[in-house]
Amino acid sequence: MKHLPPLKSLPVFLSVCKHLNFSKAANELCVTHSAVSQSIQSLESYLGKRLFHRTTRQMTLTEDGKRYQRAIQEGINIIEQATLRELTSQQQISISIIPSLGLKWLIPRMPALQEKYPDIDLRFSTHSTLALELLPHSLDIAICYGEGNEWPEYNVVPWNEDRLVLVGSPSKKPLPDDLNNYFAEQPTIWVDRSLRDSDWTHWCQSLGVDVPNNTKRRYFQSSVQAIEAAIAGLGVFVTHRMFVNDEIKAGLLAELTSHSVLSRCSYFIVSKKEKQNRQEVQNVIAWLQDTLKQEKSVTS
Repeated sequence: MKHLPPLKSLPVFLSVCKHLNFSKAANELCVTHSAVSQSIQSLESYLGKRLFHRTTRQMTLTEDGKRYQRAIQEGINIIEQATLRELTSQQQISISIIPSLGLKWLIPRMPALQEKYPDIDLRFSTHSTLALELLPHSLDIAICYGEGNEWPEYNVVPWNEDRLVLVGSPSKKPLPDDLNNYFAEQPTIWVDRSLRDSDWTHWCQSLGVDVPNNTKRRYFQSSVQAIEAAIAGLGVFVTHRMFVNDEIKAGLLAELTSHSVLSRCSYFIVSKKEKQNRQEVQNVIAWLQDTLKQEKSVTS
């Protein structure tokens, strides 16, 4: 910092380099002709070199002036780019979410989020791990499914206690009283993942019926695939209500019984403690909470 020139003179210097005219530089900078002249004199005095050849008819850069212009312009460009990156990164939010929840809930609602906060550059990704340390360092927010105590190093906010429901094609016949016989004959849809494998068991146990046997099971790799299979009439499916709310409203699926049960785990909004005070992070978290609350108040 010991060898910095008068910083206010640098924009003046670059403007004079561009116009090679004090009056035009003064107009561009909205200052007086004498202010421009004094700034250039101050800069030349500090450097101990003449930066311009000045005559009554024209002004040109000296060799020292040309060299100094290139260096100062390069420095200004670096400062401008660094500032732009910081301004952009302040508005950028990286959010990671379980794939099925992202596809079935968040993405359809993202236009509303962008409309409310148009300056936020939302970066969306999916994850299927509870080990958040394996996710990118730039991650700001994650929506995770668990018990809530899996992420002690993070700020954890409860978001949704979802319910498990039995859904199928609206063309399915009403369920009989004897569900054990029904499930023995009816194909059932399962998600072949440990995170979802217990949904059927938990729902059946809460109703006091047997878990459907293996011979009529149809397995899919994700809840999204399983939901599409249920829409196509390939079987009945126990899943999270928030995964299928939109399909039920659209008449693509139907809840086949009024019975539902809270899932074993819940959804949590997880963020890094050093980022939780960022206004953009707070805005997105508040939007997630408010949107879900409004939707639940409508359906309750």
